[in-house]
Amino acid sequence: MERYSFSARVLHWLMAASFLFMWVCGYAMTTLVADDSALEEMLFFLHISTGVTLLFLFCLRVVARVTSSVPAPLEALTGWEKTLSHLGHLALYALPFAIIFIGWAESDFGGHGVTFFGLSMPKLFPTMETLWGFNLETTTANIHKWLAYTMLAVVVAHIAAVVKHRVEGHDVLHRMSFK
Repeated sequence: MERYSFSARVLHWLMAASFLFMWVCGYAMTTLVADDSALEEMLFFLHISTGVTLLFLFCLRVVARVTSSVPAPLEALTGWEKTLSHLGHLALYALPFAIIFIGWAESDFGGHGVTFFGLSMPKLFPTMETLWGFNLETTTANIHKWLAYTMLAVVVAHIAAVVKHRVEGHDVLHRMSFK
C-alpha cells in the first residue's frame, strides 16, 4: 500500500502531539488554573511558544505536501466519502493556520506580544483595545477557542474515519505509520 512521504509522516505526528498538548494546555490555563498564578503564566508561555513551533511545522508541512505525492483515495470509498475525506483533509490544513493566526492576533491586540521560548517574535497586529465597539483581545480569544474546538471535532472525525476503515479491512493508518 502506498504511503505518505517520510517528511509528511514525521510532520503529521509531531503536529498531532503538539496540538494535543495545545488543547490540554489551553483548557488547563483557561479553566483549571487560578488566574494570574505562576502556573497560568507558565502555561501561557508554553502555549504561545508551542503555537510558534506549530506555525513553523505547518509551513514545513505545506512544503512537504506540495513537493511530494500523496496516496490515492481508497477505491472502496463512495462519492460522499471521498468528498468528506477531501473536506476533512482541507480543514486539517486550514484550521491550524487560522487558529495560530487568530492566537497571534489575540496576543498582539492585548499588548502581550508573541514570544518563542523567550525570543520576541514580530508584532503582526497593533495593540488595540477595541474596534467598532468590540474588545479585540476578547473577541479573538473567543474565535481562537472555538476554532480550536472545531479542529478538535475534525480530528475526532478523522480518527473515527481511520477506525471505520480499519473495521472494513482497509488499513489507512499504514499510510501514515513508520513500520
